[in-house]
Amino acid sequence: MEAAGAAHKEEGNRLFKAGEFLKAAASYTKAIKAEPTNHVYYSNRSQAFLKLSKVGKALEDAEKCIELCPDFVKGYHRKASALFALGDEAKSAEAVEVILSALEAGLDKDNDLVRLGVQNKGKAFVKLADARRKGTEDPPQPEKENGPSAANEAAAVKAKKLEAAATPPQAAIPAPAKPQKHLYELDPEEFAGAMIQDVFDQVLKSGEVPTIVYMQPSPPKPGAKEEPGLAGIGIDHAFNTPATLGNCADFIRKHAGEQEAQSAMIIVRKSHVGYPCVWKGKPKGVWKFGKADGIFMQLEAKQARAMFFTELKTTAEGKLTFGETAQIDVDEFALFPRIFPG
Repeated sequence: MEAAGAAHKEEGNRLFKAGEFLKAAASYTKAIKAEPTNHVYYSNRSQAFLKLSKVGKALEDAEKCIELCPDFVKGYHRKASALFALGDEAKSAEAVEVILSALEAGLDKDNDLVRLGVQNKGKAFVKLADARRKGTEDPPQPEKENGPSAANEAAAVKAKKLEAAATPPQAAIPAPAKPQKHLYELDPEEFAGAMIQDVFDQVLKSGEVPTIVYMQPSPPKPGAKEEPGLAGIGIDHAFNTPATLGNCADFIRKHAGEQEAQSAMIIVRKSHVGYPCVWKGKPKGVWKFGKADGIFMQLEAKQARAMFFTELKTTAEGKLTFGETAQIDVDEFALFPRIFPG
């Protein structure tokens, strides 16, 4: 039965990468029936359900995954993602607690949970992680090097370093000036180039395209103790329907105003867009990529808008690679409404 389960899982993975989330979920269900105690299958189906906006089912599978294997970090990632997707403050707080508990247990070796926390809660998550660390340190107690206090310290350090992790190599930024610029010093086009490179790096590392809005920080206020950092906001469900897109746009506009963001970069995989399908019905002279999958990257700024598309290809081994990148007409292909007043 293990061989049958593995075969169904591989089929599900292939369908998931192709954006066929409903079929992928069905394949993972077959894998679970063949091997009902395999935690990985529940994790995979949870992710597929989340892409289908079946958040309740995604949460159930995530909890089953954790029950079967409490040390499997993806189970906590799936559970927190589902809780965030429910969209209310109580569930978001529960999601943060799930992440912090996993961090304290030392499960987040690759910073994936830290990234999820910061993408959804921003600097508030960094402060919570730091407060949790300080709370466990008072009163001080002798601990083993890899004990709970050490894990909390590492969690807080990871959270504080996320801005650096989210910032691409400076060599990718088309800015010849020396010394290298801070993110808030870039013009909108330079910021777009930096974020595009960051997304490419993430895809090559993880095999997944984030659905996210990157916010370019404003210059630091006089007397500020910290440099402003990159803010990333996950928007997994924004492109499901006109209603979800409108609600997301309102939220992003409000957040951009509160943070005094200079510009924003919206990233989404084409196969994850349910609305608006801006490429459909376009003649070849306007849209040359046909049915190919790829990454839409939209720049929004007060005095600039731009749109880019990078074709995605899959190797024989199932890994994502990049085809052509082209700048496309933002008036024809903009997916996200204007964020800043023109």
